[in-house]
Amino acid sequence: MMGAGMQASAEGALSPPHSAEHEVLSLVARQVGLIPWPVFLAAVLIMSIAMRSYPTGLVIGWLLLVTSVLILRWKWLVPPPDDDGALRPALHKAIALSGLNGVTHALCVLFFPHMTELERSVLTMLLAGLSSGAVGSTSGHTAIYAAYTVPVMGGLALGWAIVPSHAYQGWLGTSMSVLIVMYLLVLMSLARGNYQALQRAVNLRQRAFHLNRELRGALEAAEHANVAKTRFLASASHDLRQPLHTLALFSASLKTENLSGRAQDIVGHMNTAIRALGEQLSGLLDLSKLDAGIIQAQARAMHLTRLLRQLHHEFTPLAHSKGLRLVLNCPEALGVHSDEVHLSRIVRNLLDNAIKYCDAGTVWLAAETVPALDGAPERVRIKVQDTGRGIPTEHQKQVFEEFFQLDNPERDRTKGLGLGLSIVQRLSQLLDIRVTLNSEIGVGTQVSLELSAAMSPLPPPPTTDEAEASVPMCHMLVIDDETEVREAMKALLTSRGCRVTLAASTDDAIRLAAQDPPDIALVDFRLRAEENGIKAIRKLRQQQPGLPALLVSGDTAPDRLREAQEEGLQLLHKPVSADNLLHAIRLALEEEEN
Repeated sequence: MMGAGMQASAEGALSPPHSAEHEVLSLVARQVGLIPWPVFLAAVLIMSIAMRSYPTGLVIGWLLLVTSVLILRWKWLVPPPDDDGALRPALHKAIALSGLNGVTHALCVLFFPHMTELERSVLTMLLAGLSSGAVGSTSGHTAIYAAYTVPVMGGLALGWAIVPSHAYQGWLGTSMSVLIVMYLLVLMSLARGNYQALQRAVNLRQRAFHLNRELRGALEAAEHANVAKTRFLASASHDLRQPLHTLALFSASLKTENLSGRAQDIVGHMNTAIRALGEQLSGLLDLSKLDAGIIQAQARAMHLTRLLRQLHHEFTPLAHSKGLRLVLNCPEALGVHSDEVHLSRIVRNLLDNAIKYCDAGTVWLAAETVPALDGAPERVRIKVQDTGRGIPTEHQKQVFEEFFQLDNPERDRTKGLGLGLSIVQRLSQLLDIRVTLNSEIGVGTQVSLELSAAMSPLPPPPTTDEAEASVPMCHMLVIDDETEVREAMKALLTSRGCRVTLAASTDDAIRLAAQDPPDIALVDFRLRAEENGIKAIRKLRQQQPGLPALLVSGDTAPDRLREAQEEGLQLLHKPVSADNLLHAIRLALEEEEN
């Protein structure tokens, strides 16, 4: 019975906790419909024994009295009120009914003078059994339990002591009386221990409730902080991306002009600075996408060797600029089952980190097969290792946290924002890649990626397309409420042979498109007033069904990403490089033709 009370306490850990007395009263109320049956059967057995030597009317009257008290308990013992302050009357009622129950049971001792020693022993065992069972049914509450068992066991002890016993020279009655008193003391001790256990369970429940409430508060605060962080990053990213996007477009347009050598160098440095800042903003964008659940993995068999060679070729100039050697060690025709875009981003971030924090020596990029064990599928391990400064043991987990950087107290922008390894960890979880970091101060760092080997044939290598960075001659409709962005976009696209129509609002775009239908629309998400790019594209397609369209935005909020995805629109994030923009335009036009 005690276990039932403790279980109820445990299950209620998430609801406001009640006192131990409330738990006892709840338990008594729940069991009031079950307990009368064994008690009634015991009373019937006592009646059948007593009727052999005692007047039948009195015995039946005793049984009716016992039954009446049981019915009274069944009617009056109800679940206690939730307010612990109103428990006192309910507790007094339970004690009174328990005492009344005990007194009616003890009245059967009046049958002792007309019973044999054997019949008295049977009656004693029945009442002692009921007293033992009451320890559980009352959860050992001292007052409720004592109100029942003291009259019952006390009456038995008194009956054995007073009624003469002719067996065993008369000492049987005295011995039984002493044993019953001792048993009563044992039962009271057990009841007290039972109730103390219930109190401890209730205290644990109360503690669990308060801890759970504190935990929920902390989780809600963390969730609010994460939402606020994402909102801040999205807002700040948009405000920075807008002018950077304009600058990137004008800079790309300058590359097509006939400039002097000195001017070309300046444009090159401008592009380098724009690209560095764009990469940092892209890191913020990737975090927003991962938080929004927008990034999906499309795993397939892919050429790992070719990917690592491309990355080796891409990062070799950066390594040489720092006086480092970048060494590639990879078997021929090694394939893995993964998402090539995301895996490329992971390895690229690791290489960038290794070169950034290595002052002298060598950076290794390697791949190897991992022998299969016990019939498990074959695995491939990619390793990026450097002879850099190393990472202290206490910081080896922190380096995977966003915005955490070692050795950059001055926040040197050339060292990034501290997002690279955070993105590595999140993308690795998405791709089911096991990441292992080993580092030693003064020796260097090695990061290993373990992923599934390709089980299906590798696809043929792509053919070289000379027109990757070009775009077909077309009529482009550009919708943007920023004059500088419109002019920059026009300068870039006209330099590539496109005819460009500019519109500052949806209404202007609808009017101009009706006069001269465009081949494709390039629309900014944020427009004036209540307008936005998605609504503008919908209206344009109502006028010109099937019109290819690209959405451009500097907003990295997860909601914005979901909206574009649900609409089936490709979303380009500012700043968009000229090559990426032209590539997206070309693909959109090709899809329309197909």
